[in-house]
Amino acid sequence: MNDETSSGDPAPYPGPVPLVAATLSAQAAITAGAVLFAVIAPKLAADLGVNSLLIGYQVSLTYGTGMFSAALLSVLIPRLGACRTMQVSLTLGAIGLAATLFSTVTAIALGSVLLGLGMGVMTPASSHLLYRFTAPRRRNLVFSLKQTGVPVGGLLPALIAPPIALVAGWQWSVVLFLLWIVAMIVMLQRPRDRWDDDRNPRTRLTRGVFQGVATVWRDLPLRWLATGSFFFSFVQLSLTSFAVTMLVEESDYGLIAAGLIFSLIQVSGGAARVFWGWLADRSGRAVVMLIVISTVMIGSCIATATMTSDWPLGAVCATFAIFGASAVGWNGVFLAEFAKLSPRGAAGIATGGAMVWNFGGIMTGPAVFATAYRFIGSYHLTFWMLAVVAAAGLFCIVQARRLMGRPAAAH
Repeated sequence: MNDETSSGDPAPYPGPVPLVAATLSAQAAITAGAVLFAVIAPKLAADLGVNSLLIGYQVSLTYGTGMFSAALLSVLIPRLGACRTMQVSLTLGAIGLAATLFSTVTAIALGSVLLGLGMGVMTPASSHLLYRFTAPRRRNLVFSLKQTGVPVGGLLPALIAPPIALVAGWQWSVVLFLLWIVAMIVMLQRPRDRWDDDRNPRTRLTRGVFQGVATVWRDLPLRWLATGSFFFSFVQLSLTSFAVTMLVEESDYGLIAAGLIFSLIQVSGGAARVFWGWLADRSGRAVVMLIVISTVMIGSCIATATMTSDWPLGAVCATFAIFGASAVGWNGVFLAEFAKLSPRGAAGIATGGAMVWNFGGIMTGPAVFATAYRFIGSYHLTFWMLAVVAAAGLFCIVQARRLMGRPAAAH
């Protein structure tokens, strides 16, 4: 479980700035396509004549497909190269967004499946590139910077999509983000040959199917880390899927105001990813950072559960900002630590295996949250359930830390 070369040094090219910029932008583009429908859910539901609660099942469909994509399509990385695999990811997302323009529930379901296929393989592909070309002493920060693409991809739809949906129709917000994805596909073509110099066209696509899942399952620290990511992503996607609807339907905010508050989750999550990554590199204790993050997450769930419509705007904004820093901010440190602990030369494949757990939580969270809401009758009170889920994530990380110092045979 060491670096990919005996010295631990990355390959000498490309520079970190263009690589981080490209992977961040690609991650943001595919994420924006998936998040888009959650931030326009009230308008979309009204136009289609369905209950806005269905957005939970749409999100679960998207990320549930991503779970299988992470396991199945990660085998494209050694054969096509990580950069080409990112282009495949974006292409699937573009086709998915285009499908939703038919403006039916069936078309949106089909588009969600395609978006999920694209999202699932994006993180393993970009992690493969970053791990190859980043010095070990900077990996937590670099991975965290790249993972800010997720909150950025959530922030832009939150700021842009609601006013476009209200003024011109939700379809035009889809077109805007579709064009962004297409632009990223074109831009990645230029560095492709140089970044994919490790690809092997003779690699058999069937050989590595579910290899990443098996790798994670055999290693107890990796298994506990991956299981922790299941619970963290459960909380993250439940928050981002229902925050806008909760604020509109239970706290009497307008769609645009709720979108702006939602943007705080993404801004604080993006800033926190960089901060947590920097702190993990400085301290050398990435797993301890994950324990701290999960503790903050538990407190944020409890605060949201006790929130009422009488709360002042400042308290609401502060709560969601802190919530975003934990529920959205954990991912970069997790991915860097997971790549570090993965078998030599298999960071991309192992990360693909971890993403099965990650997407499993994403798939399960919104659907379970929506189902729990039907019994509880309050979005705010349903966050008590999320506090328990976050506590389960904390337990998993503590278990992983306990096992990390032991020899492999003891696992």
